[in-house]
Amino acid sequence: MKKSPVFLVTEEDLKQAALLENAMGRKEKKDERRKKATEGSGSSRGGGGLGNAREIKIKKTKKKSRKDEDSDDESQTATTNKPKEREIPFMSLEEIQDVLRKHVPDAPDELLIELSENLIRPLTKNYQEVVRSVFMSSTSSSSGASRKQTMKDFQEEVSTLYNNIRLFEKGIKLFTDETQNNLSKHLLKTVCTDITNLIFNFLAGDIMMAVEDSSTITSEVRKKMLNKFQEESRGPLTKLNSSLAGKSIEEFLSCLDAAADACGILVKKGDKKKERQVLFQHRQALIEQLKLTEDAALVLHLTSVLLFQLTTHCMLHAPGRCVPQIIFFLSTKIPEEQHSLLNNYQSLVVKQLIGQTKQKDDDDVDVTGDLAEESGKASDSIRKELQELSAKIKDFVLRPRKSSASEE
Repeated sequence: MKKSPVFLVTEEDLKQAALLENAMGRKEKKDERRKKATEGSGSSRGGGGLGNAREIKIKKTKKKSRKDEDSDDESQTATTNKPKEREIPFMSLEEIQDVLRKHVPDAPDELLIELSENLIRPLTKNYQEVVRSVFMSSTSSSSGASRKQTMKDFQEEVSTLYNNIRLFEKGIKLFTDETQNNLSKHLLKTVCTDITNLIFNFLAGDIMMAVEDSSTITSEVRKKMLNKFQEESRGPLTKLNSSLAGKSIEEFLSCLDAAADACGILVKKGDKKKERQVLFQHRQALIEQLKLTEDAALVLHLTSVLLFQLTTHCMLHAPGRCVPQIIFFLSTKIPEEQHSLLNNYQSLVVKQLIGQTKQKDDDDVDVTGDLAEESGKASDSIRKELQELSAKIKDFVLRPRKSSASEE
């Protein structure tokens, strides 16, 4: 059997082993400390990061809450500083007491004071509701009117009526004093009133008093509007309104010019070319009306006015009661045969009107017998004559003829 070698451990070997063991132990401890240090620094960084995140989150939350508080403060301030809606007062306590005192003069003052205190709140509430509803309806109607009628359209309409009045005035001046006064009054009551109402209604839109149809405005309504208009325009408009009750077209036009300047209304004055166009259009409108009508009185009226324009080249706006004066004026302007036929036609029209009035009176008293029969026969005879002459009368202006140079 082979013997195993024997290893002898000397003292030197023991020292080296101890040194090696110590070195290994120190190395392991050093690695362990390094590892712990590494883990510790990583966790501290992570912890620091989380700490910062929490801190940032807290700061952001605090900032956000401050903003919310600021916005709340601003909203509260805005709410506090917001002015209260203006309320239109109805009556004061003293005024209510005065009204109650008039109706119940024997009531003691204590009772009147108590009643007024109980009444003022519901009365004011009802009054404000009515005012609010009127305001809303006026605003909607005013906005609708403003869409339909712009300032430009308004000024064109005013200019058209203004120039028509100027042209009608030329025709009026061809008559004598009495007829001239009657024609002037008629023009003031019709076309001049129309243009005045048009201006008043347009300006009334700013004070919520405008109406849908300006032709429905009366003198009383214009006076109410005047009290609401601005002071600088109230004076000229008052004079314009007053001139409607006069007899002078020149005075009215002067007041109209002043009112237009005060209210900033641009009125375009017509030139010769524009006047010829207006004359032609006016004549054509009357001719179309004459073609359609069969009423003898209207045939006489339209024919007389058209003959006046054809012979004088002036427009005329006349009431029915001035037709005899127009026919008399035409005696030197148209052929004698035409004038004689026109006079005959006028006599028949007058007889017809008298007969119609008499027949109405007879119907009221229930007239019968021979008298009623004779009246009926006379009316039929007049009606037949008028029908026969109507075509000839219309031919005075409807038959083809060369238009005058001033109206083309």
